[in-house]
Formats: sequence, structure tokens, C-alpha cells
Amino acid sequence: MTGDQLKALRERRGLTQTQMAAFVNELTGRKYDKQRLSKWETGKEALPRDLLGRLLLLDLERPESPLPRRGTTVAVGLQKGGTAKTATSINLAFILARAGNRVLLVDADPQGNATIHVGVPQTDIVALTEAGKVLYHALMGKTTLDEVIRPTSVEGLDVVPSSIALASADTELPGNLTNAQTALAEILDGVKARYDVIVIDCAPNLGAVTINALTAADYVLVPCQAEPHAILGVSAFLDTVAKIQRRLNPRLEVLGILPTMVNPRQTQDRSSLDDIQRLWGNDRRVFPPVPRATIYAQAAGANVITLDADIGAPGVESYAAIASALLTATGRLQETVDAA
Repeated sequence: MTGDQLKALRERRGLTQTQMAAFVNELTGRKYDKQRLSKWETGKEALPRDLLGRLLLLDLERPESPLPRRGTTVAVGLQKGGTAKTATSINLAFILARAGNRVLLVDADPQGNATIHVGVPQTDIVALTEAGKVLYHALMGKTTLDEVIRPTSVEGLDVVPSSIALASADTELPGNLTNAQTALAEILDGVKARYDVIVIDCAPNLGAVTINALTAADYVLVPCQAEPHAILGVSAFLDTVAKIQRRLNPRLEVLGILPTMVNPRQTQDRSSLDDIQRLWGNDRRVFPPVPRATIYAQAAGANVITLDADIGAPGVESYAAIASALLTATGRLQETVDAA
């Protein structure tokens, strides 16, 4: 958040600098004054990171609205592993929920990492699988999605848990001639009215479940590690997205490309960022890169959402930018529905 953006946020709330300083102190428990706020707005001092995260959330807050929830769906995907798809999915879902949206996180990866990171213990995943209450069972018509959805400790965020059982769906779904590619879209249709946004964490492949996710989605977000092999994977993935658009889901749009695990001090990372901009910057939105930071590995090791552990973690600006783009796109979708 720049100084100009901070000033714009203050003015939208109708606050003087003194009043904004008092408001910031309520948020943080600190004792900032008007002079410090002025230095932030003029860019003479950088915002403290914990305050930055809180203000970005504030800027995303969902106003009370009579409009119905529409379950705008974004798939987070790339067929290459290790590009921070799960970290992107859970942090995006978290920041959207903290901003006042009702969010459903769908773990469409048999590894089940997103499920674990939003607070479902491994022992519960085993029990849910044995009880027939994970995504695999809803996808294959063995139970309803309502029976599978679980709340999380984050207010406004629910999860559809996954487990290794989902790996079987990639071979079983193609044998279902009636809804082999639309099964996920069909079960999500029954719950969309309860959510503002649905985030699907895809597996690192282009199997039947991932095709289902792209068929169910309004948008696709592509996390791309700043290294050559991941960049090659983006080209192949975007080709697949184009085929899905032509054959199965004409409403699907690319929300953007998110460079991840970027170390700006590394020559290779800077070169890869230049390549991403050169290849797609003119035609696609390229979001601010998420820097490589130890807190992501620490959060993964502790099975928690990074931004829940530290709202000012490096990369919060990137997730806020994605959330803002997604909510803006949702507004355009609503306008299209209203005009129809």
C-alpha cells in the first residue's frame, strides 16, 4: 500500500489524519500520532508490516449489500508441482473471508494439504475418508456436498476436505459418460448461493479432477514459480485453459498469473520475472510477486495459514491484489446477470 493509497483509504472513511491515527491505534494497540501518519502518506516512512496487512484487509471489506451471494469460482492451478498453489489458495481464501466474504475452499488435490492447513487434523481426514465424507465421495455421487463441507476456525471460511481417495477419481470419472467433466460444477451449483467466493485448490496435473475444476470455474489463477520450468508449464497450462474455454466452459477467464517464491536478489529470479512479463504481461494480468520468505515454510510445517499466523507476512500485498481483482470481476459478473 502506497502513501497515496493510504490517504485515499482515509478519505473514503471520512477521517482526518488525527482521527485516522486514533483508528490505527485501535487496530494495533500502538500509539501512533498525526505526524507519523503524515510520514506514511507522503512516503517518508514505510508502513509497519502488521499495520499494512490490517489496512489491506480494511480496504477489501465487503459492504453490506442486498445482492445475493453468487459463489464466484476461481480455480488455482498449474500442472507443475511446487509452485505454491496450495499456499496461494489458502491465503487467498483467508484474506477474502477476513474481509467479510463467505468463502468455500475446495481441496481438489489428493495430497490434502489445503485441508490440513485450514485446521483439519490428519486423524480427522482418515476418519472422514472412512465415513465417506471427503470430496471424492461427493464427486462420485456417493454423498451430498452438504455432508462433506466443514467449517474452519476462520470465520466465514468453510472447506471441502480431500484425501488420497481423490486419486481414484482421475480414473473413475472418465468412465461416467453423463457427467465426466461436469460433476464438480454440478455439485457446486447446489451450494453457490451460500458463498460469495469458491476457491478450488487444484492438483499439480491435468487429470479428470483438474479438468472438472476448470469446467466449474469462472476464473483461473496461475501461480508460477520464478524459474524456467514453471514458465514452460504456464504456456502448456494456458493452452489447456483455451481448450476448456472452447469445448466445455466458455465463461472461463484467466484472472492472472502470480509469480511466487521470488528472491529479487537472485539473477535467475529477476530474469524469470522479466520473462513472465515479456510473455504474458501485455495480454494477461501479472500480479505482484510473492517473495520467498521463511514464514511460508514455517506455516506449512505448523499446518497453519501464513496470513493467519502473521497478517503482515511478505506477499500480503499480492493476495490483497488478487482478492481485489476477483471481487471487482465478481461485480462485473453481477452487472451482466442484472442486465440479462
